[in-house]
Amino acid sequence: MKTVKCGDAVMTPSKVVCIGRNYVEHIEELGNEVPSSMVVFNKPNSAVSDTLHYISADCRFEGEICFLVKAGRLYGVGFGLDLTKANIQNHLKAKGLPWERAKGFDRSAVLSDFVLLDAPLESLRMTLHINGTLVCRAGLRR
Repeated sequence: MKTVKCGDAVMTPSKVVCIGRNYVEHIEELGNEVPSSMVVFNKPNSAVSDTLHYISADCRFEGEICFLVKAGRLYGVGFGLDLTKANIQNHLKAKGLPWERAKGFDRSAVLSDFVLLDAPLESLRMTLHINGTLVCRAGLRR
């Protein structure tokens, strides 16, 4: 089983619960329709990785704020890369099928170490830079 670190603790997540279609700028960037409610999907424990592995030119990535839940409460916060096999996802979406084959493959959830969550959620901000260029930013809005 894959593990993650949070402070001094090593934890084994059973799954990664992902929320999609909840960020309007990204929905528009991909040319998707804004849904009436967010999309929820899971990645299995085998998707957890601490190292980015090159998948293919078709592999799309998105930076994400990630929360670690322990005993039903938000416990830690970290950064993640959600990897997607875009061609497979587009094929599945066109047929109205679940996305798991495109989203839940091995090492498709690249996660940083987590830090204990002891600050207000509204203060969280994360950015992803590739070779010095800002490619993704995230924060909570009210």
